[in-house]
Amino acid sequence: MPLSASNLSFAYPKGPTVLKQIECSIHPGSITAIIGPNGAGKSTLLRILAGLTTPDEGSVTLDGSSIHSLSAQSRARQIAFIAQRSSLAFDFDARMVISFGRLALEKDAAAVDRAIERFGLIDLADRPVGSLSIGQQQRVSLARAWAQLDPFSFTDSAASRYLLADEPTSAMDPKHQLDTMDALRDLAEQGIGVAFVAHDLTLASRAADRVVLMSEQGTIEAHGPIDEVLTPDRLTKIFETPFISGDIQGRRFVIPDALSPDP
Repeated sequence: MPLSASNLSFAYPKGPTVLKQIECSIHPGSITAIIGPNGAGKSTLLRILAGLTTPDEGSVTLDGSSIHSLSAQSRARQIAFIAQRSSLAFDFDARMVISFGRLALEKDAAAVDRAIERFGLIDLADRPVGSLSIGQQQRVSLARAWAQLDPFSFTDSAASRYLLADEPTSAMDPKHQLDTMDALRDLAEQGIGVAFVAHDLTLASRAADRVVLMSEQGTIEAHGPIDEVLTPDRLTKIFETPFISGDIQGRRFVIPDALSPDP
């Protein structure tokens, strides 16, 4: 069963309504990109889907149960969340931070080692996280989530699992961006539902199967398969600038028309 949001609305105290009557689903075994202009409520939606923020109206269900009826430990057994910018009270080394992904689960040093290797962190594992670049810290956060969802150590095959990530590659160089998208695909192929907030539309169109396209008013303009949703007409409307799409060597792209090369 998908991780589903039904009729969500939310406003911050003394602030405007951020989300209005949101209906969307994150599907197991699929990658969903959450896209929209600044202030559309993308990060807020992700936090509500993770059970970290309670909506003013509506509900989120996980395997048919309200996500807010589950304990934090129960949610952590099924959902890994990556914030846009993580912070630590103490300057733990990278290996320790990655091992935090196992706090709600059985300790599994092999899962931590697999995560470190998967994100190319072997040489950085014993360094304090605060000494790493922002892009390297993002890779540590992804490795923590990988250890949390490690397919080789998860014994409950009936429970669906999800990775929810807020701009997980925003500070990475192109190589690590592509490596990360490949890692998310690996998780999806293991049946894990993946959703990530993105501003890089070309990267999103390369990686995602589905899209939730949000408007500046905190509503959903469209959601569904990427080829049906991520169209130049819709993007032009949402971002108020002309877009074009195309293919290069079989890979689809969507970019603002002003960035396209001259003929």
